[in-house]
Amino acid sequence: MKLFMVYLGGSAGKSNIEVHDVRFVVGKTIEDTYPQLIQEWYGNRKGLHIDCYMQVNHIDGYQVSLSHAPIDHDKQPEKLYFVNLGGYQPEKFTELHEFGLFVATSSEDAKQQAKAQLLKQSHIPHKDNLFEVDECFPVSLLDDKVHIHLTPKPGGQVIKPDWYGYNVIA
Repeated sequence: MKLFMVYLGGSAGKSNIEVHDVRFVVGKTIEDTYPQLIQEWYGNRKGLHIDCYMQVNHIDGYQVSLSHAPIDHDKQPEKLYFVNLGGYQPEKFTELHEFGLFVATSSEDAKQQAKAQLLKQSHIPHKDNLFEVDECFPVSLLDDKVHIHLTPKPGGQVIKPDWYGYNVIA
């Protein structure tokens, strides 16, 4: 089992521009996750595509693995968080976004790490989204009791795509 972070794009309802979402899915390969990604998409299925994805392996000095064994939070107080920050630049007619993965013992700690690392050149940086990655698995995965385990290991991967482009999946 591999954990993938996927950046999806498509259209939704009466939107005038393409919309995006980040999803966390589990599979042996990225292709194995397509049915789940299609099912979870909130917009129009036609034209749904992957803009990029990465396998999540090693974040902030922790090896990331999946297991059916439950987590002992007394022994592993750290959790894997996803944080999406928003901000602005006076010359840009848009809200800028940058997101990352952070290992932290609380959501407040994850937010502070994100603010220290992301959107450094923006004005009015703010948290748009923050959640534990474990909490965003769909019910079907929770029924199988898949848990994210973090094992200390020096280093970490850079948050960059393993693949990017335009891959239509629906």
